[in-house]
Parts: sequence; structure tokens; C-alpha cells
Amino acid sequence: MNAPVVVIGGGFIGLCSALQMQRRGLAVTLVDPGEAERAASFGNAGQFAVGEVVPLSGPDTLRKVPGWLADPLGPLAIRWRHLPRLTPWLIRFLRAGRPDRVAAISAAMAALCDRIHLDYQPLLDAAGAQALVQPGPHLRLYGSRADFEAEGWRWQLRVKAGLRHELLDRAALHALEPTLGESITFAVASPDRSSVIEPLRLMRALDACFRAGGGEVVTGSVAGFRREANHVTGAILATGDVVAASQVVIAAGAWSNRLTALLGDRVPLESERGYHVVLPQPGVMPRHSMSHVARGFALLPMGERLRLAGTVELASLEAPPNWDRARRLIDTARTFLPGLQTGGASFWMGHRPSLPDSLPIIDRASQTANVIYAFGHGHMGLSWAATTGRLVADLATETPGNLDTTPFRLARFAGPAWA
Repeated sequence: MNAPVVVIGGGFIGLCSALQMQRRGLAVTLVDPGEAERAASFGNAGQFAVGEVVPLSGPDTLRKVPGWLADPLGPLAIRWRHLPRLTPWLIRFLRAGRPDRVAAISAAMAALCDRIHLDYQPLLDAAGAQALVQPGPHLRLYGSRADFEAEGWRWQLRVKAGLRHELLDRAALHALEPTLGESITFAVASPDRSSVIEPLRLMRALDACFRAGGGEVVTGSVAGFRREANHVTGAILATGDVVAASQVVIAAGAWSNRLTALLGDRVPLESERGYHVVLPQPGVMPRHSMSHVARGFALLPMGERLRLAGTVELASLEAPPNWDRARRLIDTARTFLPGLQTGGASFWMGHRPSLPDSLPIIDRASQTANVIYAFGHGHMGLSWAATTGRLVADLATETPGNLDTTPFRLARFAGPAWA
């Protein structure tokens, strides 16, 4: 009997990759530490974010860096202590903000966004999880129309990508979302963007579907690989046990580069740390998911609870959380939602796997023919997971696909950051 495909990582990328390969008839074993709360899949904003086609780095990024360094509680912050190790990543990040690169990156992001609902639908149906996804609209908030117009090139990228949208003035906005305070006077409604009621419930539904289809789940951390020539034949766990493998998919989120380095591939992956606050009895509940890009902030109804999410902090995997960043989310939310109740709030910090050009790696390893990489999705892991899984399944079964994967290849990071 042939060994299974081993998927390392049980977040949305790993689960969807496992399910998509299972649907192609492959036997799959998923290996995960079993600590869901530490990863981005647990604490994300719960969005199928159709239309999010703007990379983090743009032509105006360089002038913003001093502010990021000066304000440890701003929407995007860099810890000084982490700066020396982060510098090569930042160089690549700034290079990705050149106008020609931004246009190409945005087009690649749009190609993934265009397939979000199409590729998720069969997985949701198989898992009986369609009720966990609520249709839009999603509201993008602005203090004024002038603030919206100041988005300039960013909004033009969304329009070019074909984002369906409706502009809402103060009266239309507050009729649609009466919970909002008067400081918000303009918004854009995006009808194609859906919300996941509770990301952890969706993860569990997909996991149950995988197991029901004959998939095996091994709890453990991968510490190395058993190799023969240029093939990996097994994943070695921290316990010393070996999980035999015909192929391996590395989808370990922000920890993925520790595994790729063992196979000779060094990739510029960083932890883009995000925070959230969950309010169990908020006292006021928005009807829609909402985000305020300028404040790096989102309001997310999840059943009877309200999740406040956002901010970006660049620091190491080992750096302790800065819970003042989470408390800042509460302060911001109060300016949007008068009467907000924050009793019983719970706080979370997790690691988004971030590559400097805002695109993931979905490709084969350079030196091991039967290893596939699927990581680096940044803010878009939940959104792009089903499509990534389909692309991984194409690679695993050597099936030609209908989406150009050139922008997601490993080779784009060959050479030094400053080359």
C-alpha cells in the first residue's frame, strides 16, 4: 500500500489542501500540533474577502516607516528590537511597493479572490457548513467622503479588479447600520464579501469532513524529514516517530520557513502578528461586518458575540504579546459604537504568515521533488484556502490547472533582498 500524502499544518490552508486532495482520490494524513489557539486560523476576521486586492506595500510605504517605528500602538508597528533581523524582509517589502510591482501583485491577488466562493462551495456542501457563512454586504467605513477619495490608487485597484460596490452617504449608511456613531459619515458596501460566523466552528466542520472521508490526523510537531535522494519519504516528529509519506505539503503558517530551511529553501517569511478582542455581551450588535482601513480595525458580529480585530505588528514568533494593542481595539470600537459594553472581554494574539509581496508561495520545493509549499497568505488565509487547496491538489496529482501560478512560485525570492 502506498504511503499517504502528509500535510503539515491543520489550519485552513492545510485542511483545505487535505480535503481537495482527498476529493481527487488521494490518501491524506494531516499532522498538526493541536494547538489551534496559537495560529491565525483561530483568530482571524472571519471574512471571505472578495475584492481585497491591495498589497500591504505601495508607492507611499517608505514615508510611513518612521511612523510605524515611532508608534508601538499604531495600526502597523515594528518592534525596534526585531528591526535588525527584519531588515532584509523590509527591503523586499519596499521593493514590492513599486508601481509596476503593485499592479502585478494586485492582479495575482484578484485571480485568487475571484475563485473564493467557487472553490469553497463544494467543501462547505460536503462539510454541511454552508450555514456558517453569511452573505454580505461588508461595510468599509470612512470618516468622510474625502477620506474615501484619499484612498486613491488603492481604491482604483479594487475597481480594476471588478469589485461590486455601492457608495453610502451618511443617511444611507445609518439607515443600513443604525448602531454606528455619528463620527462615521461615509461607507462603501461590498455585497460579494461574506462573513464566517465563527472561524473555529468552520475549522471543526472541515476537520470532521476530512476524517469522515478516511483522512487521518496525527497530533504532533514535525522536527525533520526522512529523505532518500531528492525525495522525502517521511516526516519525523519531535517524539522521534516517523509518519511515512508519498508526498509532503508544508502548510504550517508562520512556522513554515523553519521546515523549508531543513529542505534547503530559505524564504523571507515573517510573523505579522494580529490581535483580537471578543466581547461576549457587547450590548450593541452591528448587523454587518465592518472595517475601517485607516484605523486598521474591524467589527465582526459572530453569533451573539462581537469580535474586534486588526492591527499589524512585525516581531518575532517568540516576542511576548503587547496587550495594550488589544486594549486599543476596545478604545477604537467605542468611537464607532456608542453604548458598547466590554465586560468579560477575552484577548488573543496570533501569527499571520507574511511574505513581503503579500502573495503566498504555492509551489514545489526546489530540491525535493515530492514536497509542495503552501504558506505565506498573510491576512488572506481563510479567504484563499479553498483555492490554494485546489492548486495544491493540481500539483500533487500533476493536473494542469486553469489559473496562472507563476506569481506564487518560490523562485521569485531567489537571491539577496537588495538584488
